[in-house]
Amino acid sequence: MQVIRHSDKCLVKQENSKKEVEAEVLEFKEHKKLIVVLNKSIKLNLTWNGSLYEGKMAGLDFVSNGPAVTKTQVGRG
Repeated sequence: MQVIRHSDKCLVKQENSKKEVEAEVLEFKEHKKLIVVLNKSIKLNLTWNGSLYEGKMAGLDFVSNGPAVTKTQVGRG
């Protein structure tokens, strides 16, 4: 059996300014969607585009590689 865990934080970059901020991961489905909270108050939805997660808010584009994912084999392989 394989156990999959992900970090509870990840970096999100605002595309125009190239500024990166650390965000709290609210919901994560690998290679599907990522929902994060910025500055403890702003919810941002990002979707997988085949290479990274991207989303828009207030006319700004945001991207993220998502949280670190750890896959561990449990029991006899």
